[in-house]
Parts: sequence; structure tokens; C-alpha cells
Amino acid sequence: MQLKEIKEILNCTNHTDDGLLEKEISYCYATDMMSDVLKSCKTGSLLITGLVNQQVIQVAEIMDLSGIIFVSGKKPSEEMLKGIESKNIPLLSTDLHMFEACGILYSKGLKQEVAERKNENGK
Repeated sequence: MQLKEIKEILNCTNHTDDGLLEKEISYCYATDMMSDVLKSCKTGSLLITGLVNQQVIQVAEIMDLSGIIFVSGKKPSEEMLKGIESKNIPLLSTDLHMFEACGILYSKGLKQEVAERKNENGK
């Protein structure tokens, strides 16, 4: 499913270049804990979060995420928008709560794929 379809389905506002909405999205990950994203999120996933700060942008870049959707009516700051311009990471927001947004996307066929990472013991 393309990100522009997700934008319409969730009635999102796009805060970045419309050309970035052509990205194909196969997986989502929803959390407010960026440590969980680093630990379990599959590279290339769409992040759904209620956390709105610069750390979200940094984690999205590290994990090569396909985009970020802020939920519950939260909007990025001007500082965040300036910081994301050169990173080609789509940034959207919706008034829906995380549970609703995830449920809608799940019902449309989007799934969560958790990355398999080894712990310190190699397991």
C-alpha cells in the first residue's frame, strides 16, 4: 500500500514533500518508546507514534523508516520540520488515536513485522 493511500485512509495531514508519499509501505510499527523501535522495528517500516520530539526523527533515520505518523492530533514543531527536510522521511499527523489508526491499517491489510535481533548472548 502506498503512503498516499494511508494518508487518505487515516485522514492525515502531510508535513513534508508530497513526492515522498509515493513510498510503498509493507509494515507498520506503533509505539511511543524509541528504544522499542531500535530493538524490534523492522527496517523500512512506517512508525506510528504519539511521541513528538527530535529523537523520533533521529531513530527514523537510524532505522531507515519509510515514514512517521503522529497520532492524537499531535503536530511536529518547526524545528522538527527543518531537521527532517534533508532526510527524505515523510512526516504525517492524524487526529485518530494510536489504537484506532493501527486497527484501521490492520483491517486494510498492513501488518507488523518484528525484526529478529540477537541479544548480548547471541540468542
